[in-house]
Amino acid sequence: MYQRIKRRDLKPGMYVVSHGLGTFDSPLVQVDKPILTPAHIDEYIPKDAADVLIDASIQVEPLNRERPAGLPGITCLSEELPIAKRLYADALVHVKSFVDDVRRGTDIDYRKATPLVQSFIESVFRNESAAVTLFKLRGFDEYTYTHSINVSILAVLLGKHLGLDKATLLKLGLAGMYHDVGKARIPESILNKPGKLTASEFEAVKAHPLEGYKVMRRQVDLDPEILRAVAEHHERHDGSGYPRGVKDQDIGRFSRIIAVVDVYDALTSRRVYKDAMAPAKALGMMYQLRNKDFPDNAIENFIRCIGVFPVGSFVRLSGGEYGIVASVSAARPTKPEVRVVLDASMRPQPPRVLDLWAVEGTPQAQDIAEVLNPLEHKLDLERFISA
Repeated sequence: MYQRIKRRDLKPGMYVVSHGLGTFDSPLVQVDKPILTPAHIDEYIPKDAADVLIDASIQVEPLNRERPAGLPGITCLSEELPIAKRLYADALVHVKSFVDDVRRGTDIDYRKATPLVQSFIESVFRNESAAVTLFKLRGFDEYTYTHSINVSILAVLLGKHLGLDKATLLKLGLAGMYHDVGKARIPESILNKPGKLTASEFEAVKAHPLEGYKVMRRQVDLDPEILRAVAEHHERHDGSGYPRGVKDQDIGRFSRIIAVVDVYDALTSRRVYKDAMAPAKALGMMYQLRNKDFPDNAIENFIRCIGVFPVGSFVRLSGGEYGIVASVSAARPTKPEVRVVLDASMRPQPPRVLDLWAVEGTPQAQDIAEVLNPLEHKLDLERFISA
């Protein structure tokens, strides 16, 4: 039996279902976690949340400790990662196929991506960390293809945190998969040019949302929100975007979500003309653009979704060791769990999980000193995650 109560009335032993209203200002956040300790209240529920939905039919035994858990997950990361890897490989084949078809002028069928996106959604619901870990650890140089997959996955992840149901997440994931389909009509010599684009080349690139719209409007039974996102994913909150210069609420819901994850993946991906930006730096840059490129609270919600140090980030700890961010929490965004895998000399050591929040205030306390690019150190982080 669901019951809505005030945040101040939450107590250990209650089972929280969700909080929020499902908008950018107040996203409906699915929690589905028991309150085992008083610390869980601050971890799961923002202090500015007014009402909380609980399942009064579920009573749990409180714990006598105050160590918060990480992100919820039905399966552990090591179990879900191989499944996510297979999904990513299948998605790569699909994206290459439809991009090549568009380049040849052959009609495509967006419905072929439905099973893939449905599998993305199920994977995210089983373990959010696996999806985020995978696409940042993969060493693909084929940005034209991998970007579409990454945007689809990230859109599903952000949509889930905004409280969208699975049917809506499917449409959102399809919008992410096909958002850049118009780039298949732009010459590869322009898309992959290592130097600065000329004015005419930049105008050619800016045409890709409308080119994508032309491709996708021929699809049978395509949801209007998907088509709108293809056309609008470069529109900006203050009207400075393209192709139409619309702003604020005149930009579609899917378009606004995809705009955020599109920029994030572009910044954190390696391209022929730039190195990948560290996730924390990219988020900081995007945060400066709130109320300009992005709506109020859009970036804050995305940061709550993936963390200040997103899962999969390769980090150096203040004690000198190196590790991979393994779990994040919105209540302690700068204190994630880190899987420590290398010593201070970057030599492999037996992996251990260090909860930076749990050791705070103790002699073992550490912070994240630096976020690094594993490619610069010729490291394959996948083997450490799977170990």
